[in-house]
Amino acid sequence: MFSPAEALLFAALVATTACLVPMYLRLKRLDRYHAQYRDMVDWSATALVGASNAVQAFAQDGRMVLEDLSREIESAKAALDELKAERLRLTSAAQPAAAQEPGAGPSLTGA
Repeated sequence: MFSPAEALLFAALVATTACLVPMYLRLKRLDRYHAQYRDMVDWSATALVGASNAVQAFAQDGRMVLEDLSREIESAKAALDELKAERLRLTSAAQPAAAQEPGAGPSLTGA
């Protein structure tokens, strides 16, 4: 009732099943690795978007600071020019007054 051909087919079925079980376990593990990899790629993409936004904000803030600094430098240069002009005006006004008063001012001769 149990022929050698059936025994051979049964042995082939058992061997195939024995090979499929480890392959199935490997596929399950590969599926877990794939899910972890997908999660890491999604996390990396989110992190890159955040980094890109931070770089853009930093560039925009830097540009604003540079513009403000440039305005302040121009304002300081204008104030310095005004101070130089006022000093020149005051020194030029003081020189003719010192020339008119011979007794005023320090003497180089010590007398």
